[in-house]
Amino acid sequence: MKKIFLSLCAGLFSLSLIAESCCEEIEPDTRYFTTALTTGYVFKQGDCLFREVYGRGIENVITADLHYYFCPSWGIGGKLGYWRATGCTTTFKRCTKLEQIPFTISLRGISQCRRGVQLYASLGGGVMAIREKSYLGCVKANKGVGEVEAGLIYHARSYFDLTCAFRYLFPHSCICSTKADIGGIDLRAGIGFTF
Repeated sequence: MKKIFLSLCAGLFSLSLIAESCCEEIEPDTRYFTTALTTGYVFKQGDCLFREVYGRGIENVITADLHYYFCPSWGIGGKLGYWRATGCTTTFKRCTKLEQIPFTISLRGISQCRRGVQLYASLGGGVMAIREKSYLGCVKANKGVGEVEAGLIYHARSYFDLTCAFRYLFPHSCICSTKADIGGIDLRAGIGFTF
């Protein structure tokens, strides 16, 4: 997993250097940061035991996002989230709790639209820390993940933003006794700041 994470970081770093070299001379005021705090829901896929125990998905309690735009159309950054779900085991109907913490680094392309609206798309990868706790004990695991995301940023005030995003995390696989489903479709919305 360390090899996957390091190769993703190296790949994203080289993509950012290529994108930055494609940008012509940039005035200093066109470089900026965006940050966002969002919440939402992650719809899990497949027919594994996850749905029997936890239902159709997992709550995205919070996702923190920070991106640096080194030219008007390209940026690099990362996201850190906290997801959780509670359910009942299939055999004895005892309470179980699942927590997932995805951390991803991504390269983002952004397009300026009318009336303070920006559309963006990003591609990235990282790692997901997983913990499942039930009457049988606590299982911990880490898994490499990739992501494709598209979203919208609306500049409501000078530095205050409203944002929404659609993110697909892959691969679809199940670990932790086939219950902790990795991947899924993350829909979220929240607030952000540009500085």
